[in-house]
Parts: sequence; structure tokens; C-alpha cells
Amino acid sequence: MWKKEPFGKLSSGKECSLYTADTGTGVRISITDYGISLVSFIFTGSDSERDVLLGFDDVTGYENHDFYSGCIVGRVTSRTANGKFEIDGKEYQLSLNNNNDTHLHGGFVGLSKVVWDCEIVGDTLQFSHTQPDGTDGYPGNLEVLVTVSIKTKSPGGRITGTFLALDMRATCDQSTPINLTFHPYFNMDGQESGSALDNKLTVFDYDGYLPMDPDTILPTGDIVPTRGTPFNLDISRIGDLIVDVPGGYDHSFFLCSKSGFLVPAAEIASKDERYRIRILTDQPGIHVYSGNYLDGTKGKGGAVYEKHAGIALEAQNFPNAVNVPSFPSCILREGEEYRRNITFSFCF
Repeated sequence: MWKKEPFGKLSSGKECSLYTADTGTGVRISITDYGISLVSFIFTGSDSERDVLLGFDDVTGYENHDFYSGCIVGRVTSRTANGKFEIDGKEYQLSLNNNNDTHLHGGFVGLSKVVWDCEIVGDTLQFSHTQPDGTDGYPGNLEVLVTVSIKTKSPGGRITGTFLALDMRATCDQSTPINLTFHPYFNMDGQESGSALDNKLTVFDYDGYLPMDPDTILPTGDIVPTRGTPFNLDISRIGDLIVDVPGGYDHSFFLCSKSGFLVPAAEIASKDERYRIRILTDQPGIHVYSGNYLDGTKGKGGAVYEKHAGIALEAQNFPNAVNVPSFPSCILREGEEYRRNITFSFCF
């Protein structure tokens, strides 16, 4: 199912690869071993093709730009206040790669700026990487395995369709925080179509959203009901609501899900609702980011990604959870296994 081909070289001279699968059900998917970046989700219709992921034509773009296009993010995604945390009374200082006062998305290297080992096993891709103790300040040697598989049945087998499942597992030889996600930017009207504000977004079955401190872009620690606010996203045209969100969306939503069970978290649709992608996950939250800092970067096929050109939907634990006791714990202990799943369902 998966076809491997060259995807260019990094500045170090290291070669990277692209893995592409045609599902046979109207979707073609491409992933690179650099940061396990999701490069393209292409709907292959009889009249035309539509690529709905922002990205680049080769690995050079992924190395040279830092808006985390499609990649796995970690060891801890989102922001960690002052890059500090404590475990069992010991304080750790992480790298400060965001405004020199915040740790963002795993730091300067993290998991997104490395080439992963990849093996094609049957119809799956198995990506593996060991992040050494001390990388960006994190304790312990972290071993990560991500299995990518294409399925024709939904989790539980009740629905037939096209599903891309990302199964993330990790172990560590020391206690460490961990919060992995993937960071795809969607524009369901086509990655080259300009603004994604005509896309329609739904966040499912949530208990509330996490207000952000406007100065630090960190959660205040509160969980607030969405009713009557621009965070009540229910098949909503993003552009109609974002005008009431200063700075744009960069917020997490608390999903009503039990650990270990995959539930629908969000769905994003083209303006005519013909093309839709639904995200299912067992993560406690989903983060919605409206591409507020996209700055005119040139992407695939010469497309220009201005502000709001894509909407990132990141299934994850809450930002800064390591420092907020009321948030779900993100500490992985020695001898334990971290396991989370993100599944994309393609609808058209």
C-alpha cells in the first residue's frame, strides 16, 4: 500500500523520504519521515483533486520553517510557563524557544525536527525514535513508536469509510512530562485557496473551553462553558465567529471523553460542506489554532500561506498541564507506557 520515494535532503546532507498511499476509496495520503509530518491529504475525485493540508514540496520547507506544519509535536506540545516544572521536588528548566520566556512544542529540536526511523510493516508505517536524556532539558531517554495505518472501519467497526489512525506509544527510563500530538493545518477549500475562514468547524461533546491569558497565551486554569460565546463551534463558519476572538483562536477545548475511548473531537468542512475531515481521539482535549502567525510563507505548488490560511486541530492534553494540578496529569513514570490515538475520518 505504501510507496517510498525521495523527499530531498536536509542542510546536513541527510536524505529524507516520502511515503504515499492511495486508499482506493478516493483519498491519497503522503507522510515524510522528517518529524512524521503529514504532507498531503488529497481527495481524488473524478473531475479534480483537492489537497486540504498546508505543507511543502520537499523536506527543505519543513526544515526551514517553524510553524510545525503537519508534524508530530513533543515531548510536550503547546506552551510550558517559563519552561519550568517540578517532578518529585526536583525542578527542571527547559529550553526557551518562544519569546525567550516560554517553552513551545518540545523546544528547539523536540520530535518535529528529527528524521525518524521508518519501516513498512504490511499495510502500516512504523516510525521510531529515541530522544536522549537532556534534549531541550527533558529528563530521561524517551523511546517513541508511532504506528500509522489506513483502515476501512471506524474504531469499534460500526462505520465503513476511510480512516487514518495514528497510534502513539512511549516509554522513558525516568519520570518525565509527555504530551504528544500532530499539528496539521487544514484548508478544506484547498491548500492553495487562500483564507480558511470560510471553512466550517464543529467541536463535539465538550465541557467547556480554556480561557487564555492574552499576554502569555497560557491557560488561566479555568474551564468555561461555551454557550453564548464565539467558542460554541457547531458547524460554524470560522470567519463569522473569529471576529469576536481577539488575536484569533489559540484555545483548548475540554472533551467529554473517558481515557482509553476514542470519541469524535472535531470536524472541519469545506464551505459547501462537500469535503469533511473528522478527528477522533482518546486525548482529554483538542486545541484549535487559526493560523494567527502564518506570514506569507510559500508552500506546495507556490501557494502562499497568509494569516488564517489554515486551521490547526491538535488533539492533546491541556497546555501547561505539568504546572496546573487541576488539569489531567501528563507525567509518565518509569515502567509505564504512554499510549494515545488520533484518527482522521475522511468524508465526501
